[in-house]
This record gives sequence, structure tokens and C-alpha cells, in this order.
Amino acid sequence: MRVAALLVAAMALAGCAVGGSKTTTVTVTRTVTTQTKAPKFGPLSQTESVHYFGTPVSIAKADATRYLLVLKPQFFLVGVTANVAFAQQQGTACAPLVCPGVDDDRWVIPAGTRNLVFVLPATTKGTVITVGGRQMHNTTVTAAQLAALVGGAKKPKLIEPLDSGLWVAVDVDKVTSFAQQFQP
Repeated sequence: MRVAALLVAAMALAGCAVGGSKTTTVTVTRTVTTQTKAPKFGPLSQTESVHYFGTPVSIAKADATRYLLVLKPQFFLVGVTANVAFAQQQGTACAPLVCPGVDDDRWVIPAGTRNLVFVLPATTKGTVITVGGRQMHNTTVTAAQLAALVGGAKKPKLIEPLDSGLWVAVDVDKVTSFAQQFQP
């Protein structure tokens, strides 16, 4: 009898193991990384640049690979901004949207009292406005040629002096390109 009771108990226990259920809890932790873009304020990246306008004062060779460009900064204003600045310079007041227009829709004013100094790599190229036949051309020149023109060189033959102004694209302190501004 004891053997039978033991046998029944063993079978009951075995049945629980075969047909029983088991609950398992698994916790999964995932780390998700997302990139956020920095706001457009603050320092520029290496691919962005700032544009300055002004009159080149001088260009001096710093070493075999660089020049130093000294620029008298100016604001090249157009539209409503130019109209209001012109009216203020004349001592007249007008509502900004009804100020009379300036000639050629542009007005150039000084942008401070200090000249700006930029590094002009010898490999930098830009354009100046030349005359060929009876037409104007944007002629590509090197930093060395620009330095010569600022120093008084006569070639290439400019349609107007560099006093008309020069746009320079700058990455931090290095000029990446330049272009003469035509002013009729």
C-alpha cells in the first residue's frame, strides 16, 4: 500500500511538471540615440562663410602661402534699408515704406571706423570686372593678381577701380573668394 501511495504521489508530481505552466518576465532596455541639429546661431561650420563688403586698402604678402588683406568695411544697402539710410543722411524723416528711392536702388555707407584684416591664401581666386572690346567681363584673378591691382597694376584692365568695392567670402578669418562689385 505504501508503494502504491508513493507511486500515485510520484505520478501526480510528474504530471504537474509535464502539463504545468511557467511565467517568465523579461525586461528589455534599449538606448536610442538621435542627432539634434544645433541652432543656426553661434559659430559657423567649416563649410559656411560670412560675406563682407568694402574697399581694399592694401594687400601685403605675409609668407609664401598667404597675404594679408586690409579692407575698409562698408554696408552695401538696397531697397527700403537704402532708402531710409539715405533719407536719414539727408536729415529728412519719412515712413520706411514710403521713403523716396535712391539712385540705382543702392546706397553704400561706412561700416565702422576700423579696417578689417583677413588672411588671403595665395591659392584663393576671385573675379574683377574688366573690359574686353566693348563689353564687361568677370575675369578670374589670383590672390597675387589682386594684390598687384590693389598696388596699382594696370593689367588686367579694370572697367572701374577697386574703389567700387569688393565682396569677400570669409571662413573665420580666411578669405575663400572675392568679387568686385560693379557700380555704374
